[in-house]
Amino acid sequence: MTEIQDSRRDVVFLVASCAAEHMLRGLFGGSGDPGKRLGCGRFAFDPEEDVFVAPGRDQGVFSVAPELLSPFERLHRRAVVVLNANWPGSPGPARLAEDLNRRLVRTWDELAVIVIDPCLEAWVWQAPDVADVLSLPNDYREILVRSEHWKKDETHPKDPEGALDHLRRHHKVRAFSSDFTRVAEQMPVEHCKDPAFTLLCDRLRTWFPENT
Repeated sequence: MTEIQDSRRDVVFLVASCAAEHMLRGLFGGSGDPGKRLGCGRFAFDPEEDVFVAPGRDQGVFSVAPELLSPFERLHRRAVVVLNANWPGSPGPARLAEDLNRRLVRTWDELAVIVIDPCLEAWVWQAPDVADVLSLPNDYREILVRSEHWKKDETHPKDPEGALDHLRRHHKVRAFSSDFTRVAEQMPVEHCKDPAFTLLCDRLRTWFPENT
């Protein structure tokens, strides 16, 4: 009997924003081996085929993720859902993850729900070269301490999105979603200790073990 080949692609990423799409482009693109930086085995990644930006942003992802992913069931073997925990009406990170997993596991045997608490910008501030990549003022930390976006004794701002928005509004920082690609490209993976980022890396390593 002839064995039927599974022609589906490795994994589809459902994300809540263009910024998240650019972050994934930076993490996985460029080398021809998207898993290498994360300590994974090789897997296929083409943002044109493997990333879908949901309408309705985070709430849209939460509300209709199964429907949004339905067309990809015949095209992809695995699904990753990426959204922020902080948005109006959010039930919180634990409830978001629990509810999405419950609804999606019915159709996806291999699934990862990545809820970033509070938001994607938390990953941006993990990058040691973020000041150079985004052309931040030399004293950006002092600025954000004074504006109460960053506590003096903490390593990252307590309000990652608000901190970046403050620099945009008051200090002429031009940081766009597309810049997140460069942030991710230059961020050493080991520097990002955010739990959601760690979960993403761990799940990809499980699916695509190194040296396989």
